[in-house]
Amino acid sequence: MRGKGSIKSENLARLKDIISLAKREPSMSRREIAKELKVSRNTVDKALGKASIFNEETELFRDQRGDILDSKVALILKAIDTKKVSEAKLRDLAVSAGILFDKSRLESGLSTSNITSWCAIVAESHRRKPEEKGLESANRVRTDETVEVES
Repeated sequence: MRGKGSIKSENLARLKDIISLAKREPSMSRREIAKELKVSRNTVDKALGKASIFNEETELFRDQRGDILDSKVALILKAIDTKKVSEAKLRDLAVSAGILFDKSRLESGLSTSNITSWCAIVAESHRRKPEEKGLESANRVRTDETVEVES
């Protein structure tokens, strides 16, 4: 059975190895470092989180996150060509179109919920006679209410 001191020294050696490899090979991802050293990615994240040189890198990412994500979105959209669209499943195309539509409306400062349709449904339900709606026994005060909706 190993003592606590032995486990601590192994952990310290592992942390040093992670930091050393990350400095030697800055282009390696955390996943690649974990695979190379046969440790978990969580262990690599903790080790590099303790190294101040990588904290600066994290702050830089936080400051430029929007630009980084925008460039990745552009890269993904450029990869979508006519052939890929024609080979895609209908469900995937519908979901993608919906997401792109919502994001486009958000970018334009418009609502992403369909308020106009909802208002039209509510207005129509108020215009119908109680008998048509199956409300013959409903409270007359409530069913006679009307709501003016501009269309």
